[in-house]
Amino acid sequence: MSRTFISTVNRRQWLQWSLTATAGAAAPWLAGNAVADTALPQDFLTATKPITIVVGGPAGGATDGVARVLAQTFSSQLGREVIVENKPGAGGTIGSKYVSVAKNDGHTLLLGHIGTNVLSPLMQTPKPYDPVSGFTPIGQIGNTASVLLVPATGPSTLQEALALWKQKGRLSYASTGLGSGAHLLGHLLADRLHAQGLHVPYRGSPFALQDLVGGRVDAMFATAGAVGAYIDSKKLVPLAVASAARSSYYPQLPTLREAGLPDVSNEGWFGLFASAHTSEKIAKAWHAHLNTALRQPQVVQQLQGLIVDIAASASQSQYAQFMEREISHWSRVVAQLGDALKAT
Repeated sequence: MSRTFISTVNRRQWLQWSLTATAGAAAPWLAGNAVADTALPQDFLTATKPITIVVGGPAGGATDGVARVLAQTFSSQLGREVIVENKPGAGGTIGSKYVSVAKNDGHTLLLGHIGTNVLSPLMQTPKPYDPVSGFTPIGQIGNTASVLLVPATGPSTLQEALALWKQKGRLSYASTGLGSGAHLLGHLLADRLHAQGLHVPYRGSPFALQDLVGGRVDAMFATAGAVGAYIDSKKLVPLAVASAARSSYYPQLPTLREAGLPDVSNEGWFGLFASAHTSEKIAKAWHAHLNTALRQPQVVQQLQGLIVDIAASASQSQYAQFMEREISHWSRVVAQLGDALKAT
């Protein structure tokens, strides 16, 4: 478990800081210098109890960066202490389960994504929590792309990589844990290439990326915001994005759809969630605070620095409907893949 602080706004600065962050360091945002926005509802908050945003990954990951941007902004809006607490492991489900069963008073939130709130509970056995009833959706934050990466000593183009993996008949790929988006995409890629997939799960993207740099695995799909420093330093080579369209941040990278692999696609997103059975009043209040934060120019700039495009939901109920559609869609995909997915 780690509670740490971020004061950066630039992607490269943030990544440099995160790679040297010390686990266990505590420095939450304090309310002393904050000015609360009294126009927004906050009567559900207890003055003496801090607000905690839980991240199911380690400090230095993309999800962690997004959480810290919001924590800083919420502290200013509410005039209260806001803590980011890292609980990595098991594809993000340790931290997610912690929030799911937390007291439903609106003081404990989850910075979630498609892995923690859709794929992991669908792919893990036994199921760590129910993706529908286990949380109260608050609102969407933004979208990001997953980038296919290889070591600097590996293939230099997508076509070269695909040909190599087909020829070898096997592909080892890193992920942030069983049931993560990187796990699903790696499995789909190996399956479509008719190659034997070897899934190597890690406790978070910083650990997985370090082993990828060292050439211990062939490839990895990683959230774009977590890999900028590795790409800039040429320690890793980006080959493609796993989205329907090219990324505005990496327009030179083709989509896997362009390479004839339309099924190897996953639109990444970040969202805010409260524990199960949180009241509608509290959920709507947090949605109002979230959307107010996402309209702040400095928040837009900070999230863009993490390669996240703002995609705020119009209402809390609209986001709940979005989550129902996501879970329904990926439930069908996981069911079709069956035991083969759980075995790799």
